[in-house]
Amino acid sequence: MQSSEKRIKAELQDVVSLLVQKKYHELEKRSSGIRLTSYEMERAIDEYGCALVYPPESEFHSIDMIEVQNSNPKKWSVRFDLWSEQEGRSDLNLELTMTEVNEEKIAVEIDDIHVL
Repeated sequence: MQSSEKRIKAELQDVVSLLVQKKYHELEKRSSGIRLTSYEMERAIDEYGCALVYPPESEFHSIDMIEVQNSNPKKWSVRFDLWSEQEGRSDLNLELTMTEVNEEKIAVEIDDIHVL
């Protein structure tokens, strides 16, 4: 069994990778279309005007996550700075809700992609 933090990190890495690859439909399916649609994800990134790149591995070592109090099942609010080819760390921010489904699985909802 992995710790919740390790499972959240792995899931976040997958989500960021899919965003960089512009696999918005896959992300919408993965998040069951809750909150952002593939079109809304694509639009937010296109309007920002920079090409996303996968961040350095070190960026995943201290994830900005807060456990939602009294949630059952356990939930976390996660915030992560996206990286662009032009800027490195960008002003574009990814916000997620991650829910523990069981000891092996974390469900993802993409809450927002926006400029801070």
